[in-house]
Amino acid sequence: MTFKQPYLCMMRGDAVTAPAAIGAGAFVRGTVNVDSSEQLIWIETAEAIAPEGFETFRLARDVGDSLAAPSWIYMVQTDIPDDIVDEYTQWYDVEHLPRLVTVPGILRARRYEAVNAQPRYLTAYDLSDVNAFESPAGLIARKTPWTERMRSKFMNARRSTWKIKPAH
Repeated sequence: MTFKQPYLCMMRGDAVTAPAAIGAGAFVRGTVNVDSSEQLIWIETAEAIAPEGFETFRLARDVGDSLAAPSWIYMVQTDIPDDIVDEYTQWYDVEHLPRLVTVPGILRARRYEAVNAQPRYLTAYDLSDVNAFESPAGLIARKTPWTERMRSKFMNARRSTWKIKPAH
């Protein structure tokens, strides 16, 4: 079960583990990259903790079912030009995230801003179907003039898909 927490801390690597002390009420998830053996530790927490080596992000928008049990996380990290930050925020909050969570297989969408990480923006999608974005509904939800314009402004973009490991 997940819930809304205002901060995300994460670390990637070949053999990463969660820190021993992360605070009460934190939600920890382990994942593995579908394209490599790289692992990701994902911690949602009420505090802006910054364990050594972890990147920290502040939650800016959360849309969808926070109690759903996803099998996958799809992440997009990017920078954008400073002069379009307001439009970028409006596009994500008004059009993009609300449209995507209507697609079967996309359970939840969250937008974060970096506290101590690069690129500056991270968007995470909780998925029950790893192919949801390529489904007919997914393609329709993603193909808008505003989306095309905003995506053309992305800089330093990184996209990755992560399989959630079963909790022990």
